[in-house]
Amino acid sequence: MKFALSVGALLINLSLWTLSLAAEDRSPERVCYDACFACLKPVHFDDVLRNQTGFTKTCYSPKAILSLYLCVDVYCTPGAREVGLGPYNETCREQAHIVLPPFDVISNYTAEDVKGVRRFEQNETDEGVLFREVVVPSEHWFGIWWDTLDSVAYTYTYHDVYGRAMITFWIVVVAIGILNHAILHIANLQMLRNYSPKSGGRLWNFYNWALNRITVPAFIGDRCAQKVGWGTVPPQIQSWTLFAFLLLNIALSILGYRIVPVNMYFPSTAKQLLRYVSDRTGIISWANFPVIWLFGMRNNLLMWLTGWDFGTYNNFHRWVARIATLQAIVHSIGYTWLIVLEGGWEYYLFWWNYMFWWVGEVATIVMSLLVGASFYWIRRQQYELFLVVHIIMSIILLITMLAHVSIFQGEYDVFFWVPCFIWVGDRVIRTLRIAAFNPKLWDTWATSIYHPSSNIVRLVVPWSSSLYKPAPGTFYYIHVLNGPRCWESHPFTVAMVTDEGQRASKLLGEQAPLLDGTVAEQSSDAVDSQDILSDSRTMTFLIRPYDGFTSRLRDTASAVWPKNVPQRVLIDGPYGHTRPLHLFDNVTFIVGGSGIVVPLSYFQLLTGPTAPRSVKIHWAVREPAFALDVLQTDIADALGSTNLSVEIHLTTHTSQDELSEWPSQVTLRRGRIDASDVVRRRSEEVMGESLAIVACGPAQMADDARKTVADLLRNGVMRVEYFEESFQW
Repeated sequence: MKFALSVGALLINLSLWTLSLAAEDRSPERVCYDACFACLKPVHFDDVLRNQTGFTKTCYSPKAILSLYLCVDVYCTPGAREVGLGPYNETCREQAHIVLPPFDVISNYTAEDVKGVRRFEQNETDEGVLFREVVVPSEHWFGIWWDTLDSVAYTYTYHDVYGRAMITFWIVVVAIGILNHAILHIANLQMLRNYSPKSGGRLWNFYNWALNRITVPAFIGDRCAQKVGWGTVPPQIQSWTLFAFLLLNIALSILGYRIVPVNMYFPSTAKQLLRYVSDRTGIISWANFPVIWLFGMRNNLLMWLTGWDFGTYNNFHRWVARIATLQAIVHSIGYTWLIVLEGGWEYYLFWWNYMFWWVGEVATIVMSLLVGASFYWIRRQQYELFLVVHIIMSIILLITMLAHVSIFQGEYDVFFWVPCFIWVGDRVIRTLRIAAFNPKLWDTWATSIYHPSSNIVRLVVPWSSSLYKPAPGTFYYIHVLNGPRCWESHPFTVAMVTDEGQRASKLLGEQAPLLDGTVAEQSSDAVDSQDILSDSRTMTFLIRPYDGFTSRLRDTASAVWPKNVPQRVLIDGPYGHTRPLHLFDNVTFIVGGSGIVVPLSYFQLLTGPTAPRSVKIHWAVREPAFALDVLQTDIADALGSTNLSVEIHLTTHTSQDELSEWPSQVTLRRGRIDASDVVRRRSEEVMGESLAIVACGPAQMADDARKTVADLLRNGVMRVEYFEESFQW
C-alpha cells in the first residue's frame, strides 16, 4: 500500500506538471527550456543543501544556474531564454527572494570550454550522487526529455484545438442555416412586393428544388416520424449532419498524437495512448456541453436566425449529448485501464480518495443514465417524469463536472459557466414572454369545455393584454395555475385567433349543449366564463386529451359538462414559425385528429386577399361529433370561399342519420387517408404551379406524404414543397 501511495503521489505530480505545461506556452522554445530544466532537476550540486528541494532548488545553486544556462545555450534557440528564464526569474524572486544572474554570465565560456563541460546521463543522477562542477545533459538524455515534452506539448495542443472544433463545427452548420434562411426570406419578401405567388426564375426554382431534395427525404427507408427501434431517426439532412459530427468526433479522438519510444511520464506505448486518448475524449466531451445546453433550450435565438424549428434543434441536442456521453465513457474507461495497468485494482481503489476522481466517475454515470432515460418511449409515455429527472440529473452533472475539472485551476470552467448562463437566459426570456402576453402574470383567465362525444377540450384564452397578436402556426406552453400541478406545462398550437369585430362567442359553439349552461361553481376570485368570451380578442386551442396534463384538463372540464370552466393559466409564447403558405399557388393539408388545428391556424392567411388559388384540407377523424363541431364552429364562415375545399375521412363507422346535418360543401369519405395518392393527385392537378404539402397527424400518414413528395422531387418535379407540423419531445 505504501508503494501505491508513493506511485499515486508521483502520478499526481506528473499530472499537474503536464497540466501546467498544457496551460502555458507549448512552442518549441518552451519545450527546449523545459527539457533542460527537467534533465537538471534531479541533479544534486554541492553548493546547495540536500534538504533544499522543490521547484526553487535551482535558485539557490550557482552551479545549477550555470548548468541550466549552458544547456539552453547548447541545445536551444535564443528564444528559449526569454520564454523560460524570464518566468523562472520571477519565480525565484517571489518564492526564494533571489534574482537570477543575467544570461551573459556564461559569455566567458568559449566554445572549447563548453565542449569540455561534463555531459551526464540519466543513470548518473541517483540520489547519492553529488556533483561538484557545472554539467550539461548529454545529447541522448536531453533528447529523451525533448521527445517526452514535445509529445506532451504536441498532443495537448491538439486537445485544445480539437475541443474547439466541436464548437466550430456547429458554427459552420448554423452559418449555412442562417445564409439559407436569409436567401429564402429575401425571396419571399420579393414575392410579397410583387404580389405574385411563389414562382420565381429558373435559378430560384432549381435552388428550391435542390434544397428540398436534400431536406425532405427520410434517412432510413421511409421512416422519419415513425419509430425505428427504440426511437426516431431525423430527416436526411439532419442525419447526415449528425453523422458528419460523429465522424468528426471519431477522427479527432484518434488523430493528433505523437507517441515516442521513451516517454518519461508513460514508459510504454499503451500507457501513452491510454493517457492521451483519455484526455482527448474527456476534453471533447466537456467541450460539447455548451452546444448540448444551447440546442436543448426553448428560447434558442438560433431558431429565429436559421428558421429551423424546435424539433430540429432537439434532434441535434439529443444526438450531441449521446456522442458526448460516449466520449465520457471512453475517457473513464481509459483512465481506469491506465490506473489498473500502473498498480492493479488496489491502486485503482486508492484513486477514489481524490474528489476530482470520484466526481468524474459520478458524472459519467449520470450522463449515461440521462441518455438512457431520454429514449423515445420514456419521453412519450412519461414526459413529466422525464423532465424532472432530466433537470435534476443535469444539475448534478454540471456540479460534478465542475468539481472534476477543478484540478485545472479554472482552465476549463468556461464549459460549466456557459451552460449555466444559457439556462438562466432561457428562464429570463421565458419570463419576459409570459409578461409580454400579460404583465399580470397570475391573472390570465381562460375558459374550457369538454364534449364527451367529440373527445376534445376547447380552451379559449383572451389575448387583449398581449403586446403582440398571435401568429398562424405558432404554439404556446400553457400552465394551469389553479390545477394540481401548476408547474407543469404543455405546448399547444393556436387553432383560431379572433380580433376586433369578430364574434368571440362562437368560439365555444353556438349550438346546444356546447354553450348552454351556467358557469361552474368556482372560487370567489375566479372570473365568469362569459366575461372571457365577451373579450373580442381571443385565441382558441383544440386539445386532444391523453394522459397527464391533457387528461387533467379533460377531467376538470368534464366534471361540470355542459358548463364552461374558468381556469387561471400562465401563457408562455409564442414559439415556432409561420410558414409562408400564402406564397404558394396551391396548398394541401393532410391532417389527422387534432392536427386540424394547423389548417385552422392558417385560415385567415389562406382565405384573404392574397390567398392561394386553391386550399384543400384532407382530414382523417375518428369522432364525427368533433368534425361537425369544427365545421360549424371554426370553418363555417370559410366554407363559402371559392378557393377552399374540405374532404373529411371518417375512420370509424358512422350511420347515415348522423351525417344529415353536415355542410354540403364538405366531401365525406370513409376510411383512412391515402396520403401518397392525395399528394400525387394534387401534383398532377396543379399542372406545374407551386404546391405546398402540409402534414400533421399520425406518424405513418406523415411519412407517406413525405416519401411521396421526396419521390416527386427525385423524378424532377420542381415546385412542390413539404412541411411537417409536429412537436417533438
